[in-house]
Amino acid sequence: MPRMEKLNLQSPIFKVVNIPNILFAAILYMISLPPLVKTKPPAMLIIVICLIELYFIIGHLVQHKRSCHDISCILFAFFAIWEYSSKTGKAHSLLMPPMENVLYVLYSHRGELLKGLVSSLELMLWGVTIALASSVVFGILVGWFTRPREAIMPIVRVISPIPALAYTTYVVGCMPSFKSSSIVVIFLSVFWPLFSQVIRTVGTMDRRIIESAKVMNVGSITMIKDIVYPYVLPTVLRYLPSSLSTAFMCLTGAEMIGASSGLGFFIRKYAEYANYTNVLAGIIFMGLVVTMLSSLVKLVQKKFIKW
Repeated sequence: MPRMEKLNLQSPIFKVVNIPNILFAAILYMISLPPLVKTKPPAMLIIVICLIELYFIIGHLVQHKRSCHDISCILFAFFAIWEYSSKTGKAHSLLMPPMENVLYVLYSHRGELLKGLVSSLELMLWGVTIALASSVVFGILVGWFTRPREAIMPIVRVISPIPALAYTTYVVGCMPSFKSSSIVVIFLSVFWPLFSQVIRTVGTMDRRIIESAKVMNVGSITMIKDIVYPYVLPTVLRYLPSSLSTAFMCLTGAEMIGASSGLGFFIRKYAEYANYTNVLAGIIFMGLVVTMLSSLVKLVQKKFIKW
């Protein structure tokens, strides 16, 4: 029997005919089909899927990153299923509106979304900055001295696992203004987990480093500033992305309760009128914001963490 030749997956035909490109073509075809419900112009949807295709071409076909192929498949499959469901009437048009309408809201309501983003980021900046500074300073001091560490750590172990969302309703009701309550909620969501981690990091420092510094007559303040703080900094930066995500989630919850601006308020306002097209647009916009914040933190990590 003649031996079957092994398929060459690097051949030009497989670079063109692959799952992401097939899904990309299928989405373009479904966009061209007549809709069952009234839809906005599909320009935003076409731009988004073309950007995903460009990401796939550059990442997988040029840079040969396998993850780009998988990510593109997932994104294209998501848009394909959504577009198929809305064009064929398989999904309820109120709960699962056409993707063209959802993405169009990102453009038509861009001013309102950006205004809400500025309001949310202002509160985030205050809350996260105060929480980071407090957790690092108090965490180093408590972790450095044995007696305070042994007294405070049992309390921290009880408080730090409590979700910050549990405080939200109570804090919003207690504080004199929404701005102050939001800052407190963000502070609590970031402070306790990071405070606990800084204490553990300082407590597990290699004692030989400390003893060597003492032999060289290094004072406590200098030791904390020049040895302990640089040792703790990578831990703080490592936990910062998850802290930002948690803080943003808690801020959104607070904005849904008592805010008159912000991204959480945007979602709540339109949810009250069952305008789920705008609600989904707000959720997508919020996801993009969190993703960009996490990417920014990763750039900071690469700059300050060399190992």
